[in-house]
Amino acid sequence: MKTTHAYVAPAIGSTQSKVSMEAWEQSLERYNEGKHLEAFHLLLDHLNPGFRAKYGNADGTEFHIPHGSILVNILVRDGRLEVHADFLRLPEKGRVAMLRQVADLTLNRLLLPRFRKEGDRLRMEYVCPLAQSHPHKIYFVLRNICHVGDRYDDEFCTKFGAERCYEPRVTPYSAEECARIVEAVRATCRETLDAVKEYDAERKYGYSWNVIDTAFYKISYFAQPQGQLSNDLDKAVDDMDRELPVAELVAKGRAFLEKLLATPGEQLAADLYFVDTLVSTKRRSSLANVQENMKDLYQEATEAIEAENYERSVVRILYKFYEMYFYNDVQDDINTVVARALKQSAGKPMEEASEILYAALEKLMDDDLEEDGPDFFSGAAGLDGGTAEAAAEQIARMQQTAAEMQSQVARMQADMQAAMARGDMAEYMRLAMEFQQKMMEQALKDQQ
Repeated sequence: MKTTHAYVAPAIGSTQSKVSMEAWEQSLERYNEGKHLEAFHLLLDHLNPGFRAKYGNADGTEFHIPHGSILVNILVRDGRLEVHADFLRLPEKGRVAMLRQVADLTLNRLLLPRFRKEGDRLRMEYVCPLAQSHPHKIYFVLRNICHVGDRYDDEFCTKFGAERCYEPRVTPYSAEECARIVEAVRATCRETLDAVKEYDAERKYGYSWNVIDTAFYKISYFAQPQGQLSNDLDKAVDDMDRELPVAELVAKGRAFLEKLLATPGEQLAADLYFVDTLVSTKRRSSLANVQENMKDLYQEATEAIEAENYERSVVRILYKFYEMYFYNDVQDDINTVVARALKQSAGKPMEEASEILYAALEKLMDDDLEEDGPDFFSGAAGLDGGTAEAAAEQIARMQQTAAEMQSQVARMQADMQAAMARGDMAEYMRLAMEFQQKMMEQALKDQQ
């Protein structure tokens, strides 16, 4: 591999977690004070500060919150907290095999929640007294339902022909974005297979393993896929870590890339859409955790560069950078540093790419996340165009849009405060939901 592979701008620019740790601490305090409903409200605010107003009723006792392709329903009534999510309708054929899989999920994946069969429908549910709804427990209940439901509904629809008994709340990518992502997936498969062919000819199976796994992480990074494509990538990553000879792992990874390359574009596009997420499957990043995870890489890359083995440093840094995105909701300041380096190092000879990527790694290890150059601008990775002039024009447009949006937000907040002062809670909630909808629409425009 003489030059680094192409960089692909992600479908979703910001990878930062929406979790509010302040709300989490307040939730624990309210629960210990016996204010159980308020504690639950703050738990929702901890997961996503906008969801309570967007998906709840006026008195905060009923919520219907989408998570990926499932819908989590939460009711507070008669002193109880009830959580349930419709799963799937059993197929006519293969229902026994599917029920065996469901039983396995109940034993090995679900903790407190359970599946309930009602006719040919399945749903997950959990009920407890509101007084026993400790934030720690309910967080894990919600996470359990969200992660099992969103992963296995797609898998069971594909594997058994089951049907959803609900309509997922999703926003498909635009036709242009779908076409861009699909072509980028194919290009990533092709360039990785070419690199593996070169490495395998030289029996450099360790290099082959790294670039294959990096390709899986990279596709997840820029495509942000949902549905079965996301499940398939997760499984491919897991398979690369099995205890098998490296050459055998490389063969499995190569076979997956070849299969993915042959997948029809319409099938890939079906799993490209925006979703709301109640409980993220990824960890919330922190600079300290990133530094700990990159510590061995830093030493390895330093030694490789000192030995003038620039290819090794490039392959390993790219692997760890894309791996970071795969397992973490990466905060914006770290994302800016890393995404800029990924973009600037793309298509470069190994020595030049190594210098760019190592400089970004040093910034992370040195707690240096400040912008440090005329071409270092926030959100660089998500901008179109290859020149500083084009980037500047796009930033100017974004700033104008942000100013207009800020003006609208100020007006809406003033109206909400006026409604609150009048004691008109119905009007306040209507305005709050309108406000959240406006923010979501703007976020979707920014992503597209």
